[in-house]
Amino acid sequence: MYKFYAYLNRMKDIKRWSLMHSIREENIMEHSQAVAVIAHALGLINNKILGGNADVNKIVLLAQYHEVGEVIAGDLPTPIKYFNPEIKTAYKDLEKKACERILAMLPDELKSDYEQYILPDESTYEHKLVKGADRLAGDL
Repeated sequence: MYKFYAYLNRMKDIKRWSLMHSIREENIMEHSQAVAVIAHALGLINNKILGGNADVNKIVLLAQYHEVGEVIAGDLPTPIKYFNPEIKTAYKDLEKKACERILAMLPDELKSDYEQYILPDESTYEHKLVKGADRLAGDL
């Protein structure tokens, strides 16, 4: 079988915010599921209450895979990740390279199906909703 799925399974072993004090430990698999639930709700609210037309299925999949690179790169707390532009750029580059490495574990026939969620176009409305859900999940 492909190593890709084994790497995704490791998400349960990566502690979120390991350098920060937390009342309850959370791993990035749990966090991704929480973000997916919140993002799904935001997408539905956007479409059914606010009259939008976001792709709700895309939103859920973007949320589900938004932390995949941390299986290789690890989780860096937000205050450190965004401390200055140089650190932010370096960490984003590291995460991108980690995602590319994980995608390379898939057969060519499947790469494009996952790539759109693991290395998404960050300018889309769906991605912006996931970023909002990610922030909300961090505050819960």
